[in-house]
Amino acid sequence: MNFLINCSNLRLGGGIQVAHSFINELTSREENIVIVCTTEILSQIDRKIFPLNIKFIEYNIKPSLFSSNSFLDKIVKQEKIECVFTVFGPSYWRPKVKHICGYAKPHYVYKESPFFRMLSLKQRLILLIKETLHLRDFKNNSDVLVSENEDVTSKLAEMFDKKIVTVSNNHHQIYDIPKDWDRSIRYRDSKHCYLLTISANYLHKNLAIIPKVIESLINKGYFNFKFVLTINESELQISESHKNYTIFLGKVAINQCPSLYEQSDFMFLPTLLECFSASYAEAMKMGKPIITSDLTFARGICQDAAIYFDPINPDDIADKIIQLYENSSLQEELIQKGRNRLSFFLKASERANQYIQLILDKTL
Repeated sequence: MNFLINCSNLRLGGGIQVAHSFINELTSREENIVIVCTTEILSQIDRKIFPLNIKFIEYNIKPSLFSSNSFLDKIVKQEKIECVFTVFGPSYWRPKVKHICGYAKPHYVYKESPFFRMLSLKQRLILLIKETLHLRDFKNNSDVLVSENEDVTSKLAEMFDKKIVTVSNNHHQIYDIPKDWDRSIRYRDSKHCYLLTISANYLHKNLAIIPKVIESLINKGYFNFKFVLTINESELQISESHKNYTIFLGKVAINQCPSLYEQSDFMFLPTLLECFSASYAEAMKMGKPIITSDLTFARGICQDAAIYFDPINPDDIADKIIQLYENSSLQEELIQKGRNRLSFFLKASERANQYIQLILDKTL
């Protein structure tokens, strides 16, 4: 079979990690595979390790109200593509062959999240427009949807009259290959407790709560901490007096992330919406305690392997950070529970194999 992996819409966030991981599991495949991906993904791919039956095409699709795309349609025709797999939608394109599309839009299935209470009227209207367009895209442009956990699958089944399957996420396989880690970013010293958040600055990631948490920690008499963020300083409104408590790394490469965990004490994620965050699995793999939001998606993924806080209450967040910081036995307990929990997620190779089986399944 000839098939196409479509990553032409992925430019930020966890989608790049999943796409990169999947692509790197294709090196031993014998099918003719065309991989269409954005500049951001292609820049992190070592094309020398791929055989000649795998072709890369750089293309950055633009969001569109229309389902046709002459550039991609031409590739499908020329390469005699029989199936398209879009890692995560919306795809902004309806292929003229079977189309399997990943779903990772928690905004449309977790309406109970406090995220929605934080939005202005303008932001709600913008999100409503996006939701309408995106759900129409998933409905009209795909034949099969793939979610990252069973809870999302059950919710999607109520929204769409089509086949929906679950393939769980995990950390990238780079975490299993220490010799390939890029350790060029250095920040650790022995004086501070480092809380790592690997995330783009999406509104639902709730990074804007961090300056308030810093203020609360200071008021409680704690000063030896630093928040390590993979965003630029200009992306977060923070006072000059509080900048000493933050490290802004900007965008980092996938192979730089394991070293960031090595240098940090805790993984901190105040997110308000997720289908699955690879940060949880990454922290479990790297042996770092998890501090995260007390919301159903987080508990569903981490279960007893995390400390949970009210994500819109900076004082509660600060209290939970202090609780973990002062309790070394709790830290070790969470690390061990994290390692146990990690065994329930598919490995990168297993996830890739499940994707491939969906692509090759002619009954779908």
